[in-house]
Amino acid sequence: MTNPSLKQLCLVAFLLLSGNPYSFSRKNNPNCKVLLNEISGVYEGSCKNGLADGQGISTGIDSYYGMFRKGLPDGEGVYKYKNGDVYTGIWKNGLQNGKGEFRYLINGKDSIVKGYWKNGVYKYVLKDDEGYRVTNLTGIENYSIKKTIDTVNLIEISFEKVNKKYIPQDLTVTYTSGYRPAHNMKVLIAGYTFPVTCSLHFTIPVSFGERQCDLTFTILEKGKWEVFISNN
Repeated sequence: MTNPSLKQLCLVAFLLLSGNPYSFSRKNNPNCKVLLNEISGVYEGSCKNGLADGQGISTGIDSYYGMFRKGLPDGEGVYKYKNGDVYTGIWKNGLQNGKGEFRYLINGKDSIVKGYWKNGVYKYVLKDDEGYRVTNLTGIENYSIKKTIDTVNLIEISFEKVNKKYIPQDLTVTYTSGYRPAHNMKVLIAGYTFPVTCSLHFTIPVSFGERQCDLTFTILEKGKWEVFISNN
């Protein structure tokens, strides 16, 4: 079997997101083992020495379509969790490793995280060509980072909830250099040296209690940068 193409992975991601991982012919291979317990069950695909090896699809509690090696997801693949979340990207030894995309729901709204994973842990969004880098993103529905002016060095951070501007009461802000000028409705950081890294942490109320929200980013280029965070 050849490696799945990007078009094939996108098609399978669509089928998985639609809730139907069986939208194509399935033929179980009971003599071929999948070593990742969550997807061990029904397997169809290439086999080597009694283990899934090459292109295949396996369904247990969760489901996975893509490349296997020695019984584990290894290479490009699409993984659907039992709660409906879907990861599309690179695997190594049964863990996300490399570039990928994670689709999930927050309060019934679709959210997407794109970036790089290492040993199953989300590491960062790489935007060096755009002048910044995101290294931590948790619990935030939408954000944007953009440079608006080249001649002024300033970071301007604003928050929105239910379409209204606000500052989270429990907001904590840390940054590697500079200072915070006073402002009522925005967080400003000025007087820093490059590159400057800023970390934000706050919580928002949800139906089941509180949700932890974190954003860490590094500004690599001079200019005025506007950071916008919303949980509507």
